[in-house]
Amino acid sequence: MKILLVGAGGVGSAFCAIAARRDFFEHIVVADYDEAKAREAAEAVKDSRFSSTRVDASSAD
Repeated sequence: MKILLVGAGGVGSAFCAIAARRDFFEHIVVADYDEAKAREAAEAVKDSRFSSTRVDASSAD
């Protein structure tokens, strides 16, 4: 299963910690308006299945 997690705040970071303990997730992309926050959440779990990116819902592009 592949997951796109939008939001790397408190709930998003908690989700990462829990998801890292589950082996049925194939890949998880953590996305946030603040790319540094997304990267922090993804790197905190020290799991190669996690990656991060920036997302801007206010942009039409």
